[in-house]
Order: sequence, then C-alpha cells, then structure tokens
Amino acid sequence: MARTPLAPLSVGVLVAVLLVSVVPAAGSNWTLALAAGSKAEAQAQPAPAAPTGVQDVCVSSSGRTVTVSWNPVADASTYTIFKSTTTSTGSYTSTATGVATDSWTSGTLAAGNYWFKVEAYVGTKWVSAQSAATPTETTIATSGTECQQP
Repeated sequence: MARTPLAPLSVGVLVAVLLVSVVPAAGSNWTLALAAGSKAEAQAQPAPAAPTGVQDVCVSSSGRTVTVSWNPVADASTYTIFKSTTTSTGSYTSTATGVATDSWTSGTLAAGNYWFKVEAYVGTKWVSAQSAATPTETTIATSGTECQQP
C-alpha cells in the first residue's frame, strides 16, 4: 500500500488546530504579540531575588510594635511579611500582604519572641523565596509593655 503525502492544506489545518489549542488557561493574564519575522520563541524570567538586609527594630523601648525593613528588590511591586513566634528556623505565618514600601510596622504585639521574613512580588504572579530571618530575636516582655532586642 502506497503512502499518500499530506497535502499542503492538511498541514495548514493541523498547524491552525495546534495554535488554537495552545491558549492560556482561564484567568491568566498572558498576552502574545509576534513581531514581523518572529520565530515565536518564548523566554521565561527567573523568579525575583529574595529580599536581603532584613532587620527589625523596636519602635520604642516601651512600645509593643516592631518595624521590619529590608533592601528593595528590583521591579518588586509589593512584599509579604511573615513572622515566627517559635524560633528563627520555625514555621512562619503571613502577617502582612501587599506592602508597597521597603519597611513595615507591626500592630501591637502580644508578649513573646518574634522573628520576621519577607517575600517580594513582581506583579501578582512572580514571587521570590523568603528572605533570611531577621538576625535578632525581638522579645515583647511578659508585662507586654517592653520591646527588647539583644
């Protein structure tokens, strides 16, 4: 039985079906624009770098608030702050999202020990790894009226 070569029209239909089938998932915000002569090659960017230089300081010696600051990340639009009340290597929970500056001040903290980490977002989809933990432990005294750091 002889093989029949594909007609040019069939190949064109196959390519059209493939192009129509490869569309972004619902809810994505991808856009596609091809320049004249383009080979339709895509390139991905690496995730943004984790914030560096993360520090925390007591707002006042009698206060129960802490300001966390860090070095800004190139192209970051917002940051998320995480806190741990166990150890610097313990589990962290999100405590503030959508922070648009390179510092954040907590609300009134309960008595205990605190460490903080920061993530950077570029847009709404690109997120960095968490930063290193703040290098010092911040302690809110049992009386709840003192913020102390070593």
